[in-house]
Amino acid sequence: MAGWSGSLWWSVVAAIVTVAGLAWAVPHLVRRRRQRRDRPVAGSVLGRPLAGPVALLLATVAVSLTWVWPGSGRTTLDHVPGMTYLTRPDGTALAVHVTKAASATEPPLVVVHGGPGVADMAHDVPAFAALATGRDVYVYDQIGAGASSRLANPTGYTTERAVQDLDAVRAFTGADRIALLGHSWGARIATAYLSRQPDRVVALVLSAPQALPDADGQTRPGDPTARLHAGQRTRLYLRLAWPRNLVGYALTAVDPQVAHALAGDAEMDRRFATVYADTAPALFCDPMLDGRLGTSGVGYYASQIPQLHPDDPGIVRSRLASIQAPVLVIKPACDYLPWHTAAAYLEAFPTARLVLLPDTGHQAYLERPDAYAELARSFLANRALPLPLEDEHTIPGGYRGVR
Repeated sequence: MAGWSGSLWWSVVAAIVTVAGLAWAVPHLVRRRRQRRDRPVAGSVLGRPLAGPVALLLATVAVSLTWVWPGSGRTTLDHVPGMTYLTRPDGTALAVHVTKAASATEPPLVVVHGGPGVADMAHDVPAFAALATGRDVYVYDQIGAGASSRLANPTGYTTERAVQDLDAVRAFTGADRIALLGHSWGARIATAYLSRQPDRVVALVLSAPQALPDADGQTRPGDPTARLHAGQRTRLYLRLAWPRNLVGYALTAVDPQVAHALAGDAEMDRRFATVYADTAPALFCDPMLDGRLGTSGVGYYASQIPQLHPDDPGIVRSRLASIQAPVLVIKPACDYLPWHTAAAYLEAFPTARLVLLPDTGHQAYLERPDAYAELARSFLANRALPLPLEDEHTIPGGYRGVR
């Protein structure tokens, strides 16, 4: 109703009145059908006892109002020493961290995290610092996630905004050309950037990349629950089914601005963090390593808007076919994204090479950081890769992920 009326509080009043009316009307109709003819007794009206309807009314209202109560608590970001802020023209700010190389002779590397809306600078900075050999490494939180600003209007979380912010980080490095590493959803942003500004990118690493857009321009996200066992899925679904979570999600699908008025960033980021934590075991080959993943940097609206209200990322296949920059696609052996999502990049980029990284899940750079760093360093330095190349038409025997 909030999405239709444009008024949050009138919707709350209407919901309470409706619930109260139903709580009173249902037992009343049941009694009429039974045509009870008991004599009037004390504590009744016209012979109908009050205790039952009143108890049902109070219980129903109490349960129903769980969608109104925002809860308490907040998420706390881990402090990352050396983090700075890049101010954007609209007054928002991007959190940026740079790991300086001892001697930077190569274009800097900019890391684009995944999600969407899932920043984990506290873990990402140490993991990608290993790539700062001969080049500086920049890790930043995308708008709406981590320590970066949240937008007052959640509909502003678009691919175009993400690409513009990425170019701002590129300019912040002081370099005309950069190397890019896009992880998961970040591969979409990095590819969109490369499609628009191919002369700005000297090399591209796509780590557990999300699928390229379909013919209609939309990207189909994968389903991490495919790698959860039944008990883990049940826990996740019960959390998602909590009334406040359901209402927030439904409103976000109908009218993001009304949803934002009902439940702001602090609340929904906190709720999303618990949901994301429940999916963490699906992101590792060894689910016992899920503690290596930080969940406090998630941004609910930055995550849900691009998925519930997808835009055309502007990734033009014909432009990708003319890209000459080298491209490495890293496919984790236990990824929840299907094999073909990575293989499709070999068809899109003429220079792309595909490598299977054994014993790693979606968060490969956290699960096997040394092997991941050695692979990425070798590619960026134009050395022989430590792992064999894969054929996009054949799923290798060592692949244990979603097919």
